[in-house]
Amino acid sequence: MRQLKPEVAEQRKKNLLQWAIHYYIKTSRPVSSAVIAEEAGLDLSSATIRSILQELEEEGFLHQPHTSSGREPTDKGYRFFVDYLLDVQGLASAEKEKIERQYRGSIEELDTLLSETSKLISKVSHEAGLVLSPQVRSHVLRRLELIHLGGRNVLGILVTESGLVRHWPIQLGFAPSARQVNMLNRFLNDNIKGCSVRQAQAAVMAKLRQMEDEFRELNALAVELLKEVGRVIAPEALYVDGADNLLTQADEFGDMRTIQALMRVIGDKSALTGLLEDEFRRQEAAKPQKALKARVRIGEESGVPELSRLSLVTAAFTHKDRVVGVLGILGPRRMEYSRMMSLIDTMGEIVSHRLSSWDLEAGP
Repeated sequence: MRQLKPEVAEQRKKNLLQWAIHYYIKTSRPVSSAVIAEEAGLDLSSATIRSILQELEEEGFLHQPHTSSGREPTDKGYRFFVDYLLDVQGLASAEKEKIERQYRGSIEELDTLLSETSKLISKVSHEAGLVLSPQVRSHVLRRLELIHLGGRNVLGILVTESGLVRHWPIQLGFAPSARQVNMLNRFLNDNIKGCSVRQAQAAVMAKLRQMEDEFRELNALAVELLKEVGRVIAPEALYVDGADNLLTQADEFGDMRTIQALMRVIGDKSALTGLLEDEFRRQEAAKPQKALKARVRIGEESGVPELSRLSLVTAAFTHKDRVVGVLGILGPRRMEYSRMMSLIDTMGEIVSHRLSSWDLEAGP
């Protein structure tokens, strides 16, 4: 009997596994040896197919839910499939054009851009769309000022270089004069432009300490304002849209208790935020061009038990060659990985380009 070279035997095992996982993703039906023999075109005998399936099951790539049923991929099997998607299928040109068209409107604030992006990811992928906003305390400030509303009431306005805009009411401990407010606005913007939110308070306080006694009230006003900046700067860091898309595929996730636990995790957002913040830190440590490439966490790789039947596909978006946020698609493990990876890469590039275009529109 002719013995196959080890590398040939290994390659045909990989080919069979790739075909079996692709078939399962497309049909959601367990894969039998008969189906592989009839449809895969691998030129293998039924006995060889059964033998390879048995090996793949023993190695943990496939499992058999019932003795008489076909095989389904395990997390290890999905991981193999994703890792071997070297030539990621590009989005159809019409689909990419449709996505880019959504950004041609007048979106001028970061919150709006990220909210619309999570909706668009969900709409195009038919899964849950996630967007982790830029880590706010590292935002570089463009403008910070007060508008006097009368008495002790003022309105704070903050604009960052990446397009974040915040307006919020402040009630002070004293009633400032119009002159004090105007003076503070000039003073702040002379000293905080180009600082991050994290650096601004230290920069302003260092400057104020050099000033004369006549500016003590101005000092108090600046302290109150900068405290408020720290309180209101980060409203909701994670945008989630389309979680109900997951319910249309409830048969992928097990019993009702499992589905309810999943919905609680999505509603609470803290676990998802933690996952995307972890990805943010990993992407931040990479070179910008590498950071934009999609990454996939499959099932238990997320470390969140409630997400063990789902996969998370993520990619970063950048501003001025720095990673500033993360996009994600959350869906069943039986997803079209090549398309989802290409989609999230494309969205990352588009959002990064949009942030850069704001710099050009703003001018020097």
